Amino acid sequence: MQPKTPITVAIIDDDHFLRESLGDFFDAMGINSVAYGSADAFLASGDLDWVHCILADLRMPGTNGIDLLRKVVAIDGPPICIMTSFADSHTRGLARSCGAAGFLEKPISSAYLLEFISRPRRD
Repeated sequence: MQPKTPITVAIIDDDHFLRESLGDFFDAMGINSVAYGSADAFLASGDLDWVHCILADLRMPGTNGIDLLRKVVAIDGPPICIMTSFADSHTRGLARSCGAAGFLEKPISSAYLLEFISRPRRD
């Protein structure tokens, strides 16, 4: 299920294996992706200005997923889906109240992932 227009997804996670797995998945689906080992690396890259959506881990060294979410929402940036192995109702509610467009519990559902990146977004 490829989106109608080309998009680029930013994958931000300190788990190298997960970044590679998601990158391979998007490649197989014909979707562009760029990967970062931390939110700080992503913010320093300048790529925030052109990616269409962001998948960000909740718990990372340095800037965590919630702090990244707050920064991106404050500048009306692209939609962010928070990913975590530590999902509970409090964390889910915090992510939503901070402006998360989605919330994924690891292991990640490929169907939900495709649904999230196919939603209307900024162009």
